[in-house]
Amino acid sequence: MNLHSKLLLVAALLLGAHVRAEFIRVDGAWQVKPGTPADVTPPSRLPVLLLAMDHASGRLDAGDIGGALREWEIIGEANVGAEAEAIALLSRARIFVGRGEFEKATLIIDDLFARHSSFPGYGGVVELQFEIANRLADGERRRLGGWFPWFSDRDSAIGAWEKTIRLAPNGPRADECLISIARLGSVRDLPTKTNEALERLVSDYPDSKFAPEALEMLAQLRAKESLGPAWDQASTIEAADHWRTLADQFPNDPRAKLAVEQIAVLRDRAARARLELARFYFFKRNNPEAAKLMANACRNIAPESAAAKEAETLLATIDKDPDPPKTIADRLLGTMPRPRAVTEAKPQVVGEDLDALGFKKEAAKAPVGPDNR
Repeated sequence: MNLHSKLLLVAALLLGAHVRAEFIRVDGAWQVKPGTPADVTPPSRLPVLLLAMDHASGRLDAGDIGGALREWEIIGEANVGAEAEAIALLSRARIFVGRGEFEKATLIIDDLFARHSSFPGYGGVVELQFEIANRLADGERRRLGGWFPWFSDRDSAIGAWEKTIRLAPNGPRADECLISIARLGSVRDLPTKTNEALERLVSDYPDSKFAPEALEMLAQLRAKESLGPAWDQASTIEAADHWRTLADQFPNDPRAKLAVEQIAVLRDRAARARLELARFYFFKRNNPEAAKLMANACRNIAPESAAAKEAETLLATIDKDPDPPKTIADRLLGTMPRPRAVTEAKPQVVGEDLDALGFKKEAAKAPVGPDNR
């Protein structure tokens, strides 16, 4: 470091916490943003600080990364708590990200979040954290010491995106981080992370441009949870609800047409589950009343579905003959007893000494009093 550079850095050290200004870099030179106050005491110190910042940036432009890191570190230490420190920290973090030293950059970002979350350039901090997450997701390797390639870890991008959201929950990158988590979680077979990200996106950012995609992914995720009509259909109904929300709230989205088709498929699946129960009750349990109840439930869930048409056919069969066809087992062992209809009379109590439930009546006990002891 030459004498001129040392003098600039020594001058920067003298500034201390006096600097309270919004700085921008224009045409390679740092300056106070027009229209913003430059709280520098005394004002004569401001040009010296700007020269020191220009010199540090010039070192980086010239490819002297080590020198730039040292000079920005000195500027930051000389201006603790001031805007100049925040700029110095952010500049160092960007250098570390450029070298692939993501851990060091993350530590600096934590410091900026803790002590400089209100400085004007804070948006750059959020963008830098978002860049780290994206580069990790792309499989980029960390570089130890800025040169030695380490193992790639795409899954760690999820934590980096989550940190981006914590840095600015209402920022412009929050919803994009959530959809990025969901996309990577889907590819990496991380259903829990995928589901959490999608649920947060549709609930916390309903007006996001990524909301239709999130609803589509949620619907597909729920549909996969259903193993077919023979299983519980709660996830099927939930999937249909997500598709309906997509169609209602985003009718101009290209996915809306697909939503209408998927709703019909899912409603048919849910209705067919009732149809399977109707067939079971009629053919396997000799219970035409329960079979008709399930068949009508099938028709109510999806009146226009193929399952509803099959339910109508089954209802007509039951009305024509309430006795199901006998199988070989029925002929050998006899048919299953038909459940008693609800309208049948209850069994009469046999014997005056039995109560309505068939238990023996007990004689009433005499009250305990002074005369009965």
